[in-house]
Amino acid sequence: MATEITFRPGLDGVMAALSAAEQVASSVPVIPASVDLNNAHFDYVPGTYERPMGVLFYFHRSAESVREFAEVFGLDVQDRPHDATSTYIFAEGALGGVPFRAWTIVGIETPATADESSAVAA
Repeated sequence: MATEITFRPGLDGVMAALSAAEQVASSVPVIPASVDLNNAHFDYVPGTYERPMGVLFYFHRSAESVREFAEVFGLDVQDRPHDATSTYIFAEGALGGVPFRAWTIVGIETPATADESSAVAA
């Protein structure tokens, strides 16, 4: 998958992001909880002070959905701590110069949480 990102100002950027959103969403087997177009979550285009319009696909508390999404596009799934009790899981790519990201936040199961779940199940 190409990862080169292109900055398109104004309406051209919005239209390119909408087109990418449609193409990406129609290719994946999982339905996101929300799809968001914005430029706040993507890095600056090299050599500019501009951020590209991109697409965020949110999957509510579903790391498995992010993995399925990533598999379709051959993307690596990454994670990083979000806070003391949760992890941010994501996969990023670009389509036609438009960046996109599938993401979710999932709780970290601590030993105490696992013990409580076992006790409830018993």
